[in-house]
Amino acid sequence: MKHISFKTKTTIWITLLITAVCALSVSGLLIMSRSVSANETRQLLSAAVERNADEIEYKNGILVIESDFDFYSDGVYTDVYNEKLDFIDGEIPVSLADSADFISNELRTVESGSDKYYVYDKRIDFNRYEYEIDVISGQIIKYEADYSRPEALNASEYSSVHFENGISTLQAIDIALEHAGTSKEDATVIAAELPGYSNRQVFRIEFTCEKPLYGSVWVRGIVPADATAGAFNAIAKTVAYIIPFFILIAAAGAYLISKKAVKRVEDIGVSAREISSGSDLSKRIEIKGSRDEIAQLADTFNAMLERLQSSFESEKQFTSDASHELRTPLAVIKAECEFALSDKADSDDKQEALLSVNEQADKMTQLVNALLSLTRTEQGTQRFRFEKADMSLLVEEVCASFVPSKGITVNTDIQKDIYYNMDISLISRMLENLLSNAVKYGRENGYINVSLKETDGGITLCVKDNGIGIAKEDIPKIWGRFYRADSSRSGSEGFGLGLALVDRIAALHGAKAEVSSVLGEGSEFKIIFKKV
Repeated sequence: MKHISFKTKTTIWITLLITAVCALSVSGLLIMSRSVSANETRQLLSAAVERNADEIEYKNGILVIESDFDFYSDGVYTDVYNEKLDFIDGEIPVSLADSADFISNELRTVESGSDKYYVYDKRIDFNRYEYEIDVISGQIIKYEADYSRPEALNASEYSSVHFENGISTLQAIDIALEHAGTSKEDATVIAAELPGYSNRQVFRIEFTCEKPLYGSVWVRGIVPADATAGAFNAIAKTVAYIIPFFILIAAAGAYLISKKAVKRVEDIGVSAREISSGSDLSKRIEIKGSRDEIAQLADTFNAMLERLQSSFESEKQFTSDASHELRTPLAVIKAECEFALSDKADSDDKQEALLSVNEQADKMTQLVNALLSLTRTEQGTQRFRFEKADMSLLVEEVCASFVPSKGITVNTDIQKDIYYNMDISLISRMLENLLSNAVKYGRENGYINVSLKETDGGITLCVKDNGIGIAKEDIPKIWGRFYRADSSRSGSEGFGLGLALVDRIAALHGAKAEVSSVLGEGSEFKIIFKKV
């Protein structure tokens, strides 16, 4: 088989495997089908008896078998016997007559001579009684007794109604119980109502008794065991016709599957070569169909491309951001250097120019560090050390070491002993950024309230100030890179990276950053950590 193609090899092996499985399956099927067919017959038998049991009742003291009672249906014989086991009505196979004892609610096999039957008996105790009594005369119009399942026999509340020149509900109940030969102590009233009739007005009283007031009735269902043989033979014949066609279809299907599998691998190779030879890293290998090993291989390639694209995009973003933000300080440095080197600059001017260059260099260093920190956090290239630590103590320490300007006061309300799985340095950086932001946009001699609380939903870290606030239309923008509020109102420039880093650090900890603000009144930032 060395020179046979992969598709052909796969087809042969799959066909042989399916043939072997079919042989084993058919053997098992033929063994089990008779048992399955017998079980279905037994279920049909018990269902027929249970259904017919609801069609027997006493009407005005006379046993009545309703017209819906099926004495023979779907191969099931159903017979009715009185309490003394005397035959009342139905059809009995001749060989089974008087040869089987009665056992209620038990499905069993009975042999009579050379014949075999499935038998299911059910004893019916008439436990539910219904009376209709005229509201004026108190005369019993009709009374019935039938079989009801236990869940339908619960007592219910009823209100007493009294008719002028007639009887009340309670009197109607007494009349029904007296006629039945029982009392309130031995009966449970489950309904007492006034049904709507067009030609008369009556009380309908329904009740149950612990001891049946009428003799029991037996319902017997019978099915000849040989009735299952027809179903078994039909199954065997069907299997004999289907199996050869099934094997042929399996062989054709195996060939198509192997062909499709190879085609998908070829598609992966073609797509990978196109991506590697081109410059569009956003393209992906598309695999349609089930999520099998080939799809997993494609997913692995796509994940690799995703990381490559992410790294490339981050590099582009970093380069773009750095070039954009460094343009201004570089322009200032160049201008100061040119002025210092000119003949117009004296020693004081040169000193001032050097100070300006130094200041701009510090800003550039801070900007690059901030960009690197944000990029590494977004990329996941920075190593994080998550550990279960005391967040309460960490927040206290950060707030205590933070020195605000503008005469702003930092107030804390921190719940003790709140622990969370976190990177301590990142959470410290996040809180410091929130505090710095609150100072930047805070009022002179204002305040910052920091709180940490454990709630039903998790842990909430809140930083609230009474600063200038944020306009409603600007709130969605504050988490983006390099977004800055109006510096003429805030009195500070900054880089606009602090809140972007806050949002990313929160996401790394499975938390959510939220803000609410009123322009001119202040802002409230919340970091909501989920419970773990």
